[in-house]
Amino acid sequence: MNTSRVSESYVSKPILSAIVIFRLGEDRYALDVEVVMEVVRMVAIAPIPEAPPWLSGVVDFRGRVVPVIDLRVRLGLPERTRDPNTPIVLARTETGPVGLIVDEMETVATVSSDSIEPPDEMAGSAHAVSGVVRLGHGLILLLDLSDLLTDLSGSEMLDDRAEATP
Repeated sequence: MNTSRVSESYVSKPILSAIVIFRLGEDRYALDVEVVMEVVRMVAIAPIPEAPPWLSGVVDFRGRVVPVIDLRVRLGLPERTRDPNTPIVLARTETGPVGLIVDEMETVATVSSDSIEPPDEMAGSAHAVSGVVRLGHGLILLLDLSDLLTDLSGSEMLDDRAEATP
């Protein structure tokens, strides 16, 4: 048996990963399925005074205070009216869970590493986008949750405010 051929074919196989796809307006975005805890319907959000505009407030999720981000505002998109069916994606971060308000959930898809490309340098400082996924005839922006949660005026703001809320 020729082991060099076996190892070469093993290395060249694309890696499969699952992503959770959602919409903001007509555009599709995704997060790695590993960071998504669950998706819930809109609940009452307690606002936080002096928070950045993209931080909608906090919610009580199974006895834990969870900050909730309006993903539209965070990404510089116009705000949209929420209703009781508006989804909140609960995601896992290094510092604890966070809720992301999105317009619509689409699906969970398995993609190969071959279908994910780094964001184009011409996109500028779009740090929240870690890759662009080609799926079918469309493109999906793969978000980097840690970059998405970093506030330019201080990365601790989100964690400190969520923990300080009773």
